[in-house]
Amino acid sequence: MARRDPQRTQKLRIAVRYLLERECLAKGNQSRLAEHFKVSRQRVHQIVVEERQRLGMGSREQQFSH
Repeated sequence: MARRDPQRTQKLRIAVRYLLERECLAKGNQSRLAEHFKVSRQRVHQIVVEERQRLGMGSREQQFSH
């Protein structure tokens, strides 16, 4: 199994935070981020979920259920 590149992960986290803060993380962006950073879409999704929790945003389902 390939080892994750910490620098790539950090840059991806910065990009995800930027998009989340500006509410620009539309459908399809996770796939584009995955292609750009050469990681799986699942890895991007995992980071998006972690950054949403870190920013106190919760999941989209929680935001729209109220």
